[in-house]
Amino acid sequence: MTETFIDWTRRPTRKEKEQLQRRLARLEVPGLPEHLDGINARMRTYERPVGKLRTDGLRLRKEFVYLSDPIDGDGSDRKAPPRELRPPATRISSSLGSALRLELTVLALLQMRRRPGSRARLAGLGIPIAGDSQHTGWADLVAALPTDSNVGGIFHTSRDKRARTVRKALERLEAVGLVDVPADRGARNRFEDFAPLHEAGADAHGELEEYTIPGERESGVFAMPQGFILNGWLHVLEDSEITVLLMAACRAGAFFDQGGWAFPGEVRLRHYGIHRDPYAAARKTLEWFGLLDVEEIMRHSDGRAEHDVRRVHRIAIRREGFEEPALHAIQETIQRQLSRRA
Repeated sequence: MTETFIDWTRRPTRKEKEQLQRRLARLEVPGLPEHLDGINARMRTYERPVGKLRTDGLRLRKEFVYLSDPIDGDGSDRKAPPRELRPPATRISSSLGSALRLELTVLALLQMRRRPGSRARLAGLGIPIAGDSQHTGWADLVAALPTDSNVGGIFHTSRDKRARTVRKALERLEAVGLVDVPADRGARNRFEDFAPLHEAGADAHGELEEYTIPGERESGVFAMPQGFILNGWLHVLEDSEITVLLMAACRAGAFFDQGGWAFPGEVRLRHYGIHRDPYAAARKTLEWFGLLDVEEIMRHSDGRAEHDVRRVHRIAIRREGFEEPALHAIQETIQRQLSRRA
């Protein structure tokens, strides 16, 4: 007997359907499945038995996503807080760049390789920025699928373009104090041998501190499901979706009620740096993808939850959702949502 799937979530609006169609087109670019499979295969070559990512998930210090001292201003969600005041995760997130995904890739690789409590010592792995057909580079570990091109007789390989994406991401991470770059600006190959720093960023600690793998009993640490990395979700989710998942996994400042975690708007905005609009959109797509359980609570007619801190949605990471291969799961979900009648 065939089981009938019934989707009880809200149907996508016309605008959301248009966004889903554009997203599906990006995910159906020829060569993308092979590209993502290659990233996963190369990541696994760095895994060692002492690494705990496969058993413990990706462990992150809460300072990466949450500010203990709130951002100055009100919590009305009228506008997003200034980027430079947000915690590192939302400070480096972007709809165009790869800084957030590169940062999480670096930390994941180290947690696959090093034992808890160890210093990063990333340079010891000898991973170049670009790499080549015989040697893995960082350009092979971040999802970007440009093609070779010939512009006015100047040939640019897809590897060159991916390496440029990595360098741009490292520029952003350096500015936020998440990596240290040994060479001065303008120097040739200045990003080679970059060193990852503490997830809180240099501003929070007042000095540079090399990244260490979170200790097994270290406080203030939360974990993302191992499938977030090993099943490729990191590479196909939008940055806004990743930051909402990080908030849901961190849970600092939230209260538990009705089977989920409630994040008051002021906490979400002033401690996590997440504005209402990207949060609302990401919450819905993550629910469609099966990565987030959402319990909707009665709202005002305009969707706001002012004057009552308890009138906010309850959300919770749905860990079993990460057990599915990401690309196929998202494509299938988008196709199903596009087929739903209004």
